Amino acid sequence: MLLYSSMFRLNVKEEIKIMKRFFKGVSVGLLGCALMFSALTSSADRSVKVLGWGAQSGPLKSFGVNSETALRSAVAEINAAGGVKLGDGTMVPIEVIGYEDSACKKDQNIAILRKTASTTDAIVGMGTTCSGSCQAMFGVLQKKVGDASDSGLQMPILADTCIRPGLAKISEWAFRNVPNEIAMYDALFAWLSQQHPGIKTFSGGTETDQGHSFITHTAVIVQAAIKHGFEWVGPAVPELGPKVKQGMKELQAAAKTQHWLMGDTNYSVQARKIKKQNPDMVLVSSHPFSACGFLKEMKRQRVKPKLLVGLTSSASQETLNGCMKEAEGIIIPTGFAPITAEAQKANAIVTGAGGFLDLHSAAAWENAFLVKAAVEAAGITAKSDTLAEDRAKFRDALATITASDGLIGPVTRDTASGEASKPYVYVQVVDGKWKVIHDPRG
Repeated sequence: MLLYSSMFRLNVKEEIKIMKRFFKGVSVGLLGCALMFSALTSSADRSVKVLGWGAQSGPLKSFGVNSETALRSAVAEINAAGGVKLGDGTMVPIEVIGYEDSACKKDQNIAILRKTASTTDAIVGMGTTCSGSCQAMFGVLQKKVGDASDSGLQMPILADTCIRPGLAKISEWAFRNVPNEIAMYDALFAWLSQQHPGIKTFSGGTETDQGHSFITHTAVIVQAAIKHGFEWVGPAVPELGPKVKQGMKELQAAAKTQHWLMGDTNYSVQARKIKKQNPDMVLVSSHPFSACGFLKEMKRQRVKPKLLVGLTSSASQETLNGCMKEAEGIIIPTGFAPITAEAQKANAIVTGAGGFLDLHSAAAWENAFLVKAAVEAAGITAKSDTLAEDRAKFRDALATITASDGLIGPVTRDTASGEASKPYVYVQVVDGKWKVIHDPRG
């Protein structure tokens, strides 16, 4: 009995030692799990936040809607592939925290920018649709990085749609991934003069209440046509010439009766004037809604030019939806067409999401990948207490990116002007569909 009791006491002591070692191991394990869970929670709470805006109402609604669809679709692809790498090596998703309707109103765009900069953790703003809005919005940004005397906003902006030449020079915080229309129309009319030697004269009209179309028509497109030997037969403008902006103001005044507003529904006067001029080629330098209105009126009045040339922004599905038959034969330079495997893949994804890609929304897709590249080059932390530092790092990294892969080919950026140089092709409506008829790259 004594022997049994002695043995029992020894076993109890041994069991206590074993239990102590067990609980010590469990405590260490639990501590490790807690630390690991804390790290995972911290990682899960972090993301690279972006906020977009563009026209989601009014005549240009489709541009904002499609840019949003393309941006969100591209971000989903990036996140599905693992997201982006932060400075500490952590992989986190890109998060689109919102996409607001700026309605192509200057004050509204500025208000959205100010709110984004001051009340959100967005590292970059991605917008907007209209060139006039971009011009106004870029104007409230700090012009030169590091200028203590300039109280402008220090918020990176990466635009996909506003295309008027020269806007990126306004601020070093502003970036654009848009084609160069001066180069595009110069090359287009050089090619047309070779392909259509029988076409000698031209006229046309544009929207006067949209800066992109109005200025591009009167400062770029008409001059490019003159440069390559086509004769203007619209209202007499002796000041017109082959240089960009040559005779621009005089042309705007002289030809105002054959121009229109974006929201117009009657184009009979304009079509009648151009019919009397009997040009071989007609320029329809406007966005899809009014372009379709004018093209329908031309058909009604039996205006039959040998060639139609349109505005870059009208090389879209919206034009086909609005006036497929009337737009038959129109030729437009564009920065997007599904001619590469990557472009076809992106086009299928965005179409499946209910949108479509054109030169504007394709840029929104590309911009998502520019964000990824800049974030990983900058080594940001994506924490709320380092937001200002992260934005500055992101801006600096974005400024150093001089080459990237676009959907239809390499895109380069001139650091001096801040402008991109993008590949482009010429498309034409053939049998109710957009068809690539020439790639200047051969």
